[in-house]
Amino acid sequence: MLQRGSKVVPVPWVRRLVMDAGRAAHRRHAVHGLFEVDVTTAREALRRHRSATGEELSFTAFVIACVGRAVAAEPAVQAYRDLHGREVIFGQVDIGLPIEATLDGVPFAFTHVIRDAGRRSVRDIHREIRAVKADPNRSPSVRKAAWARAYLLLPGIVRTGLLGALHRLPERQRALAGTVGVTAVGMFGAGGGWGIAFQLHTLSIVIGGITVRPALRAGQLVEREWLQLTVSVDHDIVDGAPTARFISRLRSLLTFADGLPAAPPPAASTEAGGQNHD
Repeated sequence: MLQRGSKVVPVPWVRRLVMDAGRAAHRRHAVHGLFEVDVTTAREALRRHRSATGEELSFTAFVIACVGRAVAAEPAVQAYRDLHGREVIFGQVDIGLPIEATLDGVPFAFTHVIRDAGRRSVRDIHREIRAVKADPNRSPSVRKAAWARAYLLLPGIVRTGLLGALHRLPERQRALAGTVGVTAVGMFGAGGGWGIAFQLHTLSIVIGGITVRPALRAGQLVEREWLQLTVSVDHDIVDGAPTARFISRLRSLLTFADGLPAAPPPAASTEAGGQNHD
């Protein structure tokens, strides 16, 4: 007998997909790196832009734009190995981003793929995320819900095998989930901290929290905003050198507020180094 106030509810179909993804992810030999990046310049640029124009660009969109540019400059980090053992290196960066929205009065999370993120502006990416949040049916992922429910009718061992083999079918991986995975923990909660997500892509990034703490600048202690960032790569496919180059470029883009309309020139910023963000 249930305790008073308790209830039994069915497991949402989206949650069942997440469970399958977790079972499939353990097959990857992932290497995780936890970093901090000084994003004070970027945060100030976003605040100045909001004050000057009334437009509030999201920090998540800025990070995604930087990830897209960094991957485009080092495409080996989004390579996939096909069934013949060959590596397929995509020239276009398609980023899969989990988004929480409400559909038919029920909150749920789904992965929306932001296509060609390496060539798009922060504003363009921001508007796409907002549009999909406001109307989830704009996302192809949600429009494929009927197929997902049909997939869930398969036996569990078959479903896990299909998801586990997805990364060996590079074009299907790109079409369904994108070439890079980005999870924005800050979209769902406040505070600092790192996160480690399921490794369903060759390259996965978790945008963690932002903390404020002092740093020494020109002989004085000043408050800086630090972003906690987790970068995970499939070491079966990507070696340390391209990963290091990617991280170095991403750190630079984030530190110098690359692509933000109100950002100062790079020379005005300082070295790289992680409050809540959209």
